[in-house]
Amino acid sequence: MKLKYQRHRGDRINHNFMGFTTFELYLFNLDLKIWQHVDDLGNCNYSSHEDCRTMKAFRRKLKKCPYGVRFMLSSRWKGYNIEGVGTKNI
Repeated sequence: MKLKYQRHRGDRINHNFMGFTTFELYLFNLDLKIWQHVDDLGNCNYSSHEDCRTMKAFRRKLKKCPYGVRFMLSSRWKGYNIEGVGTKNI
């Protein structure tokens, strides 16, 4: 799995992130702890954000995310975000 950094190799940070999110039609089900494709929200406990503090944890969590869905690991500092793509076939 290939990650896309917003900074060059010498300027990257790999810790102190806020979490990761997606802007596609997938939401994280907080009760079942899985990402689901959602057409309507209903009464379930959903969020488009999941906690993640390091790049290493982000890489591990991408293995459990739906295939082809783009996710962004949000940095505390502007311009240091990391993008990745889910790899699990559902």
